[in-house]
Amino acid sequence: MSALVRPYRSDDLGQVLHLWEAAGDAWPGTDASMRLLLDPGAVALVAEDEGRVVACGSGAVAGGVGWISRLDAADGSTGEVEHELLEALVAALAAAGARLVTAVSSGGEPLQERGFRSTGAALFEREVGERESPLALSAVGGRIIPAGLWDGLRGMDEAKEIIERRVILPLAEPELAARHAVEQPKAIVLFGPPGTGKTTFAKGIASRLAWPFVEIEPSEIGAEGAERQAKLLAETFDRLLELPEAVVFVDEVEDIASIRHENRRVSPNITNEFLKQIPRMREARRHLLVCATNSVGMLDPAFLRPGRFDYVLPVGPPNDEARASIWARYVDEITDEHVDVAVLVEASPLFTPADIEWAARKAAQRAFEREHFAGSGSRATTDDFLAAIAETRATLTPGMVEDFLADTARFSRA
Repeated sequence: MSALVRPYRSDDLGQVLHLWEAAGDAWPGTDASMRLLLDPGAVALVAEDEGRVVACGSGAVAGGVGWISRLDAADGSTGEVEHELLEALVAALAAAGARLVTAVSSGGEPLQERGFRSTGAALFEREVGERESPLALSAVGGRIIPAGLWDGLRGMDEAKEIIERRVILPLAEPELAARHAVEQPKAIVLFGPPGTGKTTFAKGIASRLAWPFVEIEPSEIGAEGAERQAKLLAETFDRLLELPEAVVFVDEVEDIASIRHENRRVSPNITNEFLKQIPRMREARRHLLVCATNSVGMLDPAFLRPGRFDYVLPVGPPNDEARASIWARYVDEITDEHVDVAVLVEASPLFTPADIEWAARKAAQRAFEREHFAGSGSRATTDDFLAAIAETRATLTPGMVEDFLADTARFSRA
């Protein structure tokens, strides 16, 4: 029997259920297999012969492991059909990010002592060969952000809450989002003065979703000749879209997407190319484009319009409460002396989170040097922190804060 192996379609469900029924296999995994058939992020294939589904296989990828939940073939079908379907499943799971494929087969030893419910199944593993693997994450300069970074972000609660609600939750809970017809965000812009934490928020999103973080450097693209810039950008996105999932971060995006005029640092062709790539990102199943800028007013209006970016979110200077939270975090880390955090907050009205970190580290250095040279001394005190604040030049100015508030009123879309 010769059969065509193709992706599962919703109108195949009746024939697939008939296959399962004929197998006489009502093991509890049937419910999981049904969920996989209904999940657009899973892998499901069928073998079709003269319009009839003669075999079906399904699975999913998690943590680099591809799980084949079940593979069934009709009575009378040849072993060759099952073999072809299995190989197609392995290839599809590998393309979705699997480095190891695990299959379920009857007759195995249960794992009751580990809390598993016995299904009478055994697991068989197969390494995915290099030719079956997608492009390695390292080849695109990506990395995995350690878990917990998002939860550890303190002091910017307003921006964090908006990003959590609008961006992260629909991506982390796709079934709930679909139930309420909430579209998953595919591209966002973060804007605000320098040092306010836009890059940290982007990394936090990747940490929260457990997706790889990949940064595109506009400066590297801009360093190329005009004829190479657009081509290099297109090639970069080609590689990124081979990843099964990713948070793609573009900092200082105004370098490649500013209003098109003669004095731009890069060719207008690169802006046109970037605009072409955004729809490709929007079509990718588990990719999020995060662009950051200090100068949202410089961006090309065609770049910001709805349909390209779901949200344009302000990440502004920390208020008194936020600065108190950030100062408290560093004080707790640096010293066991009593430190008057309220005094530090009052002394640092235009400090960004980056400025606060710099001053806190400077206070720790002062205490370290005092003990080294004097032979004794306390850890950092309020005076050490105040001295460090006095020696730190604030990133922000009143004019920058005023401009940010005007930009928020004009461009914010949350």
